Amino acid sequence: MTTTLTFKGIFTRDGGLLVKQGGTPYEEAVERGSVYHVANQTTVVTRSGLSGTTPVLTIANPTKSGRRVKMWYAGCGSLVKPDNALAVFAALGGWSNTAVTGTKVTTTRNAKTGVTGDPKGIKMFLAATLPATPVAVAVLGTQTTADIVTSASIFAFRAGRWFDGGFWIPPGFNFSIQTSTDTSLFCDYTFEVVDL
Repeated sequence: MTTTLTFKGIFTRDGGLLVKQGGTPYEEAVERGSVYHVANQTTVVTRSGLSGTTPVLTIANPTKSGRRVKMWYAGCGSLVKPDNALAVFAALGGWSNTAVTGTKVTTTRNAKTGVTGDPKGIKMFLAATLPATPVAVAVLGTQTTADIVTSASIFAFRAGRWFDGGFWIPPGFNFSIQTSTDTSLFCDYTFEVVDL
């Protein structure tokens, strides 16, 4: 008995099969429809130091969501000079069965479809109240009290970090941007939501 195999694809002149990577991990996540963007459109004045109250923008993953949030990017910007020099932190709130509360954010958009709304099971808050004080997990940047020049095309201060999907927020945890001294910030996140 003879079996004939038929291959479809792109071949070189000498019969070698050309293989192409499907895309970057980020492109593949966007193609799956599981990547979201969110930003606050009005500034929020943060508290001094890591705080359970008034982080600018918070991603809350409730305990029974059945989902994991994978951070791709976290950033912030300001149009004003702070009264004191400051550090900007990405902060993770520890596990709690107590829900995060605050003003719901309405600007979450799916990166593939452009549809507005929070991903299933995950919540976005502006100026939230967290169940407990979070801990800093990364320094996003620092800002001094030096005079700044603003332009219609750029922020006076901008800081951020690509996590490339390598920082996860499990159920019961929350993620926010915090500052060492009070200041006024805009924040933006790019994140992916996957089932556990």
